[in-house]
Amino acid sequence: MNRIVFAVAGLAALALGFAAQAQDIRVLAPGAAPGAATLADLKGLTGEWAGAGASAGFSAPAAGEIVGHLLIYTDQGPRVQEIWIFRPEGNSILVRQKHYDAALTDREDKDKWAERKLVAVDPGHIFLENVTWVTNGDVLELHVRIPGQNGAAPTLLNYPMRRVK
Repeated sequence: MNRIVFAVAGLAALALGFAAQAQDIRVLAPGAAPGAATLADLKGLTGEWAGAGASAGFSAPAAGEIVGHLLIYTDQGPRVQEIWIFRPEGNSILVRQKHYDAALTDREDKDKWAERKLVAVDPGHIFLENVTWVTNGDVLELHVRIPGQNGAAPTLLNYPMRRVK
């Protein structure tokens, strides 16, 4: 009986974790302006990070931008590599990404970048469209919401990392 209670409690905690993660994901309303921010508001990203299944690194602001990289992997090797460029645009930040698969084939056309608008920034959170970076000292979490196709529920992913530099 105790095993059943613990199993149910564990599933409930897991479900609450997904619910909390889903609340951390935001999108801009159609026609809404991006959130106001400067590169200084993104200082929590700076550094090198590693965790189970993910590693990332972000430069300090230089030459008017922040440059970052992200590696998502499994025991079998790399799944996705990304390059991130954060640049001011108006009173906000525009994020450009290039995605590569394990064979280093890019998902975007040669001269194209995926773009994410900034939704909001508050102490401890950088909310981009469908992506949230949670910053807390030496802990960084990446929350990603991949919209479902053809009416399917979205996929929610979470990658906790710790500062290594």
